[in-house]
Amino acid sequence: MGRSDPVANGSGPDRSQSRFGCNAARKVSLCFFALAVAALVIGGGFAEISTNGSPTSLETAIVRYVIVGSLVLGAGAYVVGGRMREDHQR
Repeated sequence: MGRSDPVANGSGPDRSQSRFGCNAARKVSLCFFALAVAALVIGGGFAEISTNGSPTSLETAIVRYVIVGSLVLGAGAYVVGGRMREDHQR
């Protein structure tokens, strides 16, 4: 009853135990992964709105680079966040 951590007093969940909510680098990685998924969905939408049923090579290249870039940056931020978390727990 004398505990004062956030879970005990009802103010909210303990984010330090969350895989993505534990630090800023992991939150950034989650945003990059969401951007990659959004680019994939938008890329699929290009095929629907194109006059001949397929996106142009420029649209395909843009979507491809956004997806690959987001995944690379997201993975990098995830690894950095894991190392930050590991250093913090020592």
